[in-house]
Amino acid sequence: MAEQQWLIDQLRTLSDSSTRFKDRALFYAAIQLVEEQQRRIEAAEGEIDGRSWNPSDW
Repeated sequence: MAEQQWLIDQLRTLSDSSTRFKDRALFYAAIQLVEEQQRRIEAAEGEIDGRSWNPSDW
């Protein structure tokens, strides 16, 4: 989680300092990608945790 937050902070800094629209759009899309990956990782971790503690699946 800390690595993703660091990456998002760096991308926001780059986006804020960029003057070209295409660059800012790229940084914004990269931020969205990182946030979506984080949501999917958390969902997968929750699914793994739920399945490992479900006695009917043992």
